[in-house]
Amino acid sequence: MNDNEIRDCIDVSIRDEVFESVRSIYHAQYTQLNEIEIISVKEDEVRIKMPLKGKLNSIGFAHGGAVFTVADNAFAFAANLRNEKQIALSGNIVYHRPGAGDELIAVTEKISDTNSVSTYSVKVYCNNKHIATAMFTGFKIKDRKQ
Repeated sequence: MNDNEIRDCIDVSIRDEVFESVRSIYHAQYTQLNEIEIISVKEDEVRIKMPLKGKLNSIGFAHGGAVFTVADNAFAFAANLRNEKQIALSGNIVYHRPGAGDELIAVTEKISDTNSVSTYSVKVYCNNKHIATAMFTGFKIKDRKQ
């Protein structure tokens, strides 16, 4: 995706405020390695997709690591929209059914947000079927030393 395509995916009401954050996460090495693309970015929801080619398990379904990867990346986009940089403090996932199809779609929902932590739910879909739900707790780094 080029900068204009990224910009077009962001809701106009927040576009100028969050463009650089979204662009930065999109260009991260792991995002690019997994061919993740942005579908839409709104104030309260981020949608991304990832192709399944090369990410199947030995029996032909979406590998659990691939499902977690798309969920984790969706969390990264949602949690880092603003100038409060966050990292995952914890993440867990429940797999509901195997994923069979061409791509995974992850959709975020902010559950809570405080001065130091946030919580997001991420639903993962494959062929319009809800295949997994992940929960992430983000830790706000602020100006802390590593």
